[in-house]
Amino acid sequence: MIKIKVSILSISLLIIMAGAAVSPVLADINLHFSEAGPQIVRMVLTLPALMIVPFSFLTGILAKKYSKKYLAIIGLTGYLIGGLGGGLADSIGIILLYRAMLGGSVGILSPLANSLIADYFFNAERTKMMGYSAAANNLGGGLATLTAGLLATYHWRYAFSIYGIAFISLLLVLFFLPKQSDGDKELAANYEKALATKSKEGLLKWALFTFLMIIIFFSIPTHLDFFIFAEGLGTSATTGWLMGLLTAVSFATGIVFQRLAAILKDKTSLAAFLLFLLGFTILSISSNLILIGAAILITGLSMGILIPLIMDSVTKEVRARDTIFALAVINFSLYLGQFISPLVPGSIELLSGIASIRLPFYVSALLTLISIIAMLISKNMTFAPSSYLYEKDQ
Repeated sequence: MIKIKVSILSISLLIIMAGAAVSPVLADINLHFSEAGPQIVRMVLTLPALMIVPFSFLTGILAKKYSKKYLAIIGLTGYLIGGLGGGLADSIGIILLYRAMLGGSVGILSPLANSLIADYFFNAERTKMMGYSAAANNLGGGLATLTAGLLATYHWRYAFSIYGIAFISLLLVLFFLPKQSDGDKELAANYEKALATKSKEGLLKWALFTFLMIIIFFSIPTHLDFFIFAEGLGTSATTGWLMGLLTAVSFATGIVFQRLAAILKDKTSLAAFLLFLLGFTILSISSNLILIGAAILITGLSMGILIPLIMDSVTKEVRARDTIFALAVINFSLYLGQFISPLVPGSIELLSGIASIRLPFYVSALLTLISIIAMLISKNMTFAPSSYLYEKDQ
């Protein structure tokens, strides 16, 4: 079983890395392709998110006819080509083409990783694996941003070489992931009986929650590099270190997610959003690199709680046969939110005439405050984890 765990988690390692690897070099790409403009350059980061959406749903359809191992191999192959190809392109258009291919591949891999966990693991073990999966997501993102930031000091193209790590995951899947999951049939049957009847309403609730959460958070990866440059606080390497800090904290939080949620119980999401508010408030008012680092650490802690909370709760609220579709819906919200996130402050700037390098952080802080007020007013918006997290299986 340990080989299966490693194979699945190796896929999880690649998900956030897909976008995170280029986050520290956006400003460098903007300088190299200055004729394109910053909005087009930002699509290097956000276009994959848009492509992930349809491919996630397509994977849900294909998984009913083909083995998940076969789909994972296709996704990993496309990931390698789309990731590495971006560093070889000689025009912004070709880069975006490769980035679209990368996004489609992540659209295949992302729901598969969590669906495989739902196939093989149950009860507290599934909860732990969801936490480990989120931790692997953030570990991959942290390593990618840190390495990309360092490589960018030589040339921005070198940052794309980090995608070559997918070859290791491809080998693990080829040799260690079974074609079909036998799972635990008795546990699976018990889960099917225990599921809530209103799973569609639960799925919609978590999808909207995910959409709002990612719009708030994604102002950091899409804007931090520009903010650091504009404030004269450092280079792409500085952004790489800060993004690495964010994902490292999220990684550590994912490891202990079950314990944290068991303590916070129905206040889990509220606590995470309070951390969001604190982090974005600091980003909105501070020009001190140490305080900015503290804000990044705080938001990383929040994301380390929210992502496994969402993924685990969703797999608990739908039947096994609907898991990939449900995760595709969550991915739709997640990556649509990523694509829309930079457009929200851009639209506000256009309509209001307010031009501030901190505007995206102002908007994220305001949306967080509104969300917290809504959670406090409405019991239906507490987004509490299910009671399984209170089980004493430590």
